[in-house]
Amino acid sequence: MQFYKIVPYKLRRALSMAAIAGAPLLPVSCCKIQQDPIPPQQPTHDAEIEFRPENIAKALDKTVLQSLADDETVRYIYLTPAEHCWGGWTKGNITDLRTKGLQICTDISPKIRGRGDFNFKLGEASKVPEDSLWFVKNGWTINKQHQK
Repeated sequence: MQFYKIVPYKLRRALSMAAIAGAPLLPVSCCKIQQDPIPPQQPTHDAEIEFRPENIAKALDKTVLQSLADDETVRYIYLTPAEHCWGGWTKGNITDLRTKGLQICTDISPKIRGRGDFNFKLGEASKVPEDSLWFVKNGWTINKQHQK
């Protein structure tokens, strides 16, 4: 007896389709494919730099930030404002802080981000919306204790 007479047509077709579909799953050769070993990852850590109005230039030194950004073991560099130091700052001070300080720092590397809260004089940050939006976009909050 021949195979095609014993097995119904639909079953023969299903078996041949399964054989065709399964063929690419079979190993092509008997030898193992040599893969390059994956080098072990170095553990990473985050760096945090706290700054105050009186030490902004020293704390946010561009050469220090660049060396931290170039370090492969550093994942993120967070720039954190000290608490309760910013209450007397007005819109001019806030704009200068962004344009002459923090924006230059964050442009050094995408690793550099903001963290923490600026407690500026109430209403001053909203006088220049692009400033307050920039601070929030880069990770800081403004007057968080007054928000509900």
